[in-house]
Amino acid sequence: MKILHCSDIHLGKRPFGTKEFSQKRYLDFFSAFDQLIEKAIEENVDLFIVAGDLFDKKELTPDVLQRTEKAFNRLRKYSIPAFIIEGNHDNTTDNELINSWTNYLEEKKLLTRGNYKFENGKYMFEKYSVKGVNIYGLGYPGFAIDDVLLKLSEILDPKEKNIVVVHTGIGGGELLPGLALTSSIRSLEGKTLYIAGGHLHTFQVYPKENPFLFIPGSSEFWNVLNDRSNEKGGILFDTDTMKYSFFPIKPRTRLKLEFTPTPNHENPNEEFINFCKKLNLTGEELVIVKINISDNRYIDINEWETILEDCGALKGYIELKFTQENRSDKDSISYSLYEIEQNIINSWNNFRDKEKICNYLQKYKDYSGDKEREEDLFLLFDQMLEEEIEDEN
Repeated sequence: MKILHCSDIHLGKRPFGTKEFSQKRYLDFFSAFDQLIEKAIEENVDLFIVAGDLFDKKELTPDVLQRTEKAFNRLRKYSIPAFIIEGNHDNTTDNELINSWTNYLEEKKLLTRGNYKFENGKYMFEKYSVKGVNIYGLGYPGFAIDDVLLKLSEILDPKEKNIVVVHTGIGGGELLPGLALTSSIRSLEGKTLYIAGGHLHTFQVYPKENPFLFIPGSSEFWNVLNDRSNEKGGILFDTDTMKYSFFPIKPRTRLKLEFTPTPNHENPNEEFINFCKKLNLTGEELVIVKINISDNRYIDINEWETILEDCGALKGYIELKFTQENRSDKDSISYSLYEIEQNIINSWNNFRDKEKICNYLQKYKDYSGDKEREEDLFLLFDQMLEEEIEDEN
């Protein structure tokens, strides 16, 4: 049996920005999902799996629902069954099925929704079978993830062909809720052909050799600044040969560049404008520029992001990197606020990439006080924690 596994589609996400930017990015997530569906049709897969976060929010607009139904109708037209679990973004409890849009899609016979129940102190796992393979959907157990995985491992028959679909990755839940301990994942080894994971937005497999846990990553840039890879896509897996392959799709183009202003340049804005003009942007790119600063100049991030967009970026993002090169007399150093914060964070032992934490802090300050970006602030914080977990893996 051949499956296509994807996750973290986030349909309905509409990033804050200009009307044009917001609409284009809104459509990008549907475009990515359509590409995954076209790949499933091209490969004539036996099962299409979405391992959580089909939607970006629990509440849907009519347009999001209409586009989603159209996409799943494409699969139904080619007789490809879809199996889906809910993630933390579209998560509901068993008692709220009336408010679950995945449950609505199941009632429309567009997909099968996997889940488990916990009643009277016992876990009950539903089994969905396709061509002799058992599919167990666990949804998003949150802080109960390790307990759920261990209980499932007790009832799985290693003589049968089993696939587990769960919205999780490895990392433990200390920093990011919903991530499993390595030992919990290992409890399923030898009892399942494939664990279809999600939650993390970068492609991962575990273990490196002979993996059985697979995470395809998000299909679009949910967080433009901090998604680690430009490569997005899904996973094809054959239960007979036990072979897998990651296949790429085409997300929105994202460019990550660096620019170092000339120290003490009399007109740094003009210098940056000339740099941006040479990029020959088309108006469709997401452009991140890391600015390497070795003096005490002030860079207006919002102004330079506007310069990027005036020079053809669909959206510009500026990250500041302060260096202390050519400073021999430490007693005469005049630290910027950023550098003071950086020195404090460098004294902490809890984070691996401390420079990124400094950049996150700058963004938090940019977002704070702006009611329209309040949700972005919390999403950014979640992404920081998620990235810390991914770096550890």
